[in-house]
Amino acid sequence: MRRNREYDPFASLYAAHWGDEFHAEIIPVLDRLLLKHLPRRAEILDLCCGDGRVTKILARRGFRMTGIDGSERMLSFAKQALPKTEFLLADARNFRLAPRFDAVVSVFDSLNHVLSIDDLARVFRNVFACLKPEGAFVFDLNREEAYTDIWVRPLPIVTPKVVAISLGSYESRDRLATCDITMFQHGGGAWHRSDFRLKQRCHDAAEVLAALSRAGFESEVFDAARDLGMQGEIGFGRDCFIARKPVGPEKNL
Repeated sequence: MRRNREYDPFASLYAAHWGDEFHAEIIPVLDRLLLKHLPRRAEILDLCCGDGRVTKILARRGFRMTGIDGSERMLSFAKQALPKTEFLLADARNFRLAPRFDAVVSVFDSLNHVLSIDDLARVFRNVFACLKPEGAFVFDLNREEAYTDIWVRPLPIVTPKVVAISLGSYESRDRLATCDITMFQHGGGAWHRSDFRLKQRCHDAAEVLAALSRAGFESEVFDAARDLGMQGEIGFGRDCFIARKPVGPEKNL
């Protein structure tokens, strides 16, 4: 299976130490753009769900949730939190599901991890195919200033059981961001080291909108800070997209 195995060693660090501020900010955005417009007990796919934090919040609100992620280790955390929820191990570029979802969400710049516009277009086609007519797809992407101003800052984490340092870089010519992480975890009376690399692509918003249109969507893009009120570094350099599947004949996918 083609999937993101490189995120397996990152999963424990992510689950314990990353993303709480973002998730606090993204839920009001999802409320505004999507959730308040959905029918009661709507069926939602959380694409690139990671450890299932958004999945869990929306499930508690009564939505019928399904999660997909390419990291088996990430999904192990999600399944612990939501043992009765369906979670699927699959790559966003390759999954196939019947058109049963009222909405799809993919947050925390998950789709920046898709490293080409052609692959991102494949993701969009897969999402379009699994949505009901009038279904909506909400996702966010980092803009270039997020990489040049925030991504490149070192991020240290020090706890009694975990010591980690993340060092980011950004190549503007290729629009490619890289983050090298070294982590030491204490267990069994000793410290254990692991090293891994994360990559993201800065996708041009015009190309993203064009790819959504080719997939069949009608789309809008919002500045996360200016238009949607996301605060501080969480909203800085971030776009939020909403794409709607129209009623009528589908394009040949």
